[in-house]
Amino acid sequence: MIAISVANQARIKTEPLKTSLKTFIKALFPWLVASGLFFYLFNKFPPRQVLASLQHVSLPWFLGFGLAYFLTILLLDNWVLSRVLSRFAAPVSFRELLPARCVSYLLALVNYNAGQAGMAVYLKRTRGLSFFKTLGCIFFVTVVDLYWVIAMAFAGSFLMDIHLQGFQLQDWVRRVAGIALIAFVLHLAFWRGWFGKIVPAKLHFGVGDWLRGKHLFQPFHHATVADYFKIALARFPIHAAIVSSLWFLIRFAGGTVSFRDVVATVPIVLLVGTIPLTPGGLGATQLALVELLKDHVVPPPAAHGSVGAAELLLAISLAWMILNYLLKAIAGLIFLRGGSRELFKEAPDAAPH
Repeated sequence: MIAISVANQARIKTEPLKTSLKTFIKALFPWLVASGLFFYLFNKFPPRQVLASLQHVSLPWFLGFGLAYFLTILLLDNWVLSRVLSRFAAPVSFRELLPARCVSYLLALVNYNAGQAGMAVYLKRTRGLSFFKTLGCIFFVTVVDLYWVIAMAFAGSFLMDIHLQGFQLQDWVRRVAGIALIAFVLHLAFWRGWFGKIVPAKLHFGVGDWLRGKHLFQPFHHATVADYFKIALARFPIHAAIVSSLWFLIRFAGGTVSFRDVVATVPIVLLVGTIPLTPGGLGATQLALVELLKDHVVPPPAAHGSVGAAELLLAISLAWMILNYLLKAIAGLIFLRGGSRELFKEAPDAAPH
């Protein structure tokens, strides 16, 4: 009995350690994959040549465009999210949401989920909004964005012949789009209760009603087809800016590329980045961008052949990512000082949800 008791105690003590180790490995794995992809890229394209390609970038144009781009995305994103919250949770003005959105950008640099949860906490404590309703609204916008990426990638698959590491991407993208279309119809049928109008009452499952009653899924339950199209239309300028920005960046670096090729490939790069193998598509998007566009970009003539298209694309991609991360951090820090007092202060009239 004593031996069994000692064994049980040992098992109880080691279980938290095993859980922590699994959590650590699960968190570390995406970074290992990203590191492996960057190792491959920098082994194939020497860092010295990648850095040298940045010498041809017009810094004033690059920084000015980056600032205008960031502010445009921020303001449009904040405006759409305030509309979604007002539609499915409670009225939230553009001005009220802006500090929380900026701080969420900052937190998301460390952990994406923490950034979204931080905004939900802010609105709960300052406005008394349900934590899960806010998360549901963010999730709703994320789903709309994902469908936009798939739709644009599908359209792009008809604009040019696309290969990645010898793999034909057109068929893959079109299959993903077909599956997404079927999933969207089933998605609407479930959340709008269309199945309940067709299937006999005795065959209904209670879990569907239970899910539709949860705050986290309220936007999906109440959203009509018109809501999806209105919100998708409002998000279109954001996606148009994201896709077209690369054309300008290549021009600022002295290179040239067909706008058609950019429109065809960037959505597919974004779609590859949604595959949850690396943090935020880090490494995967750079690899996809280089492989898809390197044969379609003309390097700057001033480089006299010392800079290749692949090095230029990799350099621009990394510089653009760093600039956007920096601007997100600055915006978050600006609002954090004034907004953090509200973020962590319980509102006296906040109702539990």
